[in-house]
Order: sequence, then structure tokens, then C-alpha cells
Amino acid sequence: MRSLRDPHLRELTALRNANEIVFWMGATSFTRDAFPDRQTPSIDHAKSILDADETGRLTRFIHTEDQMSYLAAHAGSRLLLGAITERAAETLRFERSEFGKPVLVDAPADLDFSISHARGAVAVAAAFMPIGLDIEPLRDVSDRNEMSEIVLASEERRILAKTPDARQSEHFLRYWTIKESILKAAGVGFTLSPNTLIVDAGLSPAVLSAPAELGPAEQWRVIAPA
Repeated sequence: MRSLRDPHLRELTALRNANEIVFWMGATSFTRDAFPDRQTPSIDHAKSILDADETGRLTRFIHTEDQMSYLAAHAGSRLLLGAITERAAETLRFERSEFGKPVLVDAPADLDFSISHARGAVAVAAAFMPIGLDIEPLRDVSDRNEMSEIVLASEERRILAKTPDARQSEHFLRYWTIKESILKAAGVGFTLSPNTLIVDAGLSPAVLSAPAELGPAEQWRVIAPA
């Protein structure tokens, strides 16, 4: 996996091999001081490369922070995919899969991408294999016990219950981001209940058990730095 300073892929012109993942994480103007080495497209440039559907979605956000994160993520994905496919970012067209995953129209065979945005931070990844990612701000999840019933399998809930109270929200969010990333990569999203997917969210994250719709557990590789 290669982490890029900016989504233009200025430091390379193509993916080096079929197993490589390129990853860009950026900050909006609200959190840029926290990520001084990360470059994010300017607002004017970012807006100029969105299509009409993306522009419409952008205007529907009420809070400026959410607008900026959406804008950076979608412009960033266009710049990254444009560099990989050697096409102008503003000419790229997207459609939705059966379960809502964005797909690049006329993409090279097997090229996949995933985007995620939260207030203040965005991330984009691309590879010639199914890929998914998710980012979440660290925060107190006050309803984590109720959410755990929906998100976690019984054995995962037992592990979470043994986690010190001060770290329970962080550990729950780690479960959440790992599971959402896998469901995104599979292209099914939350049409598949996340509590049917069992993962190790520890220092060596892995898929332990997966429902039939996701195939064998051993085919999934999880990258989730501690």
C-alpha cells in the first residue's frame, strides 16, 4: 500500500502492479493544521471538476464542514482515478451498482475505488481488486451498547465488554470501520447485517468468519493501523 501526499498522483503515473493499493487521506480547511503534510484540492478547483449530480448533493448539506468534506472526497477521487486512467478528472462518469456502490464508467478491468469522509478528514483508495475503506472521528459513542447489538456478533460483544471503559468507544469504532470497509469492498454495504461478519479488531486485524455472500474469510485482507 502506498500513501500519497495528494490525490493528483504527482509522484507516480500508474499503479506499479496488480496487488498495489494507492491511498490518499486529506484534511479540509477546518483541520488542515492537524495534517500539515497532506494536500487537498482548492475549493474552486474541486468544485470545477464535480458533475451535476455531485454538485447537487453538495448543496444539500446544511453544515459547511460537511460540504467541505464531501467536496474534498469526491474531487479527490476524481483526481486519483483520472491520474490512474490518464483521463481528465472532470470527464469521468460514475454510476451506482445494485446496492449503491459508486462505479467508474468505462473503467479498466478490475479497477475499484472507495471513498470515505467525516467532518474534517477524507480518504480515497484505489486498486485493481475489490477495495473498501472507512474513516471515523474518535469520539464517545454513548449508545454503543445499543449499536453493538446491530453491529457486533455475540463473541465480539463479549470482547468489547471486557475492554476498559475508557477505550470502549474507540474499540467499537475500530470494529465499525473494519466491517464497513469490508462490506464496501464486497459491494453490498449494509444490505448485509454487519453482525453476521466476525472480525478480530485487535493489533493484527483479520476476518474470522464471513457469511456466504462474502465468500471465504481468508480471502479478505484487513489493513487497520492501531
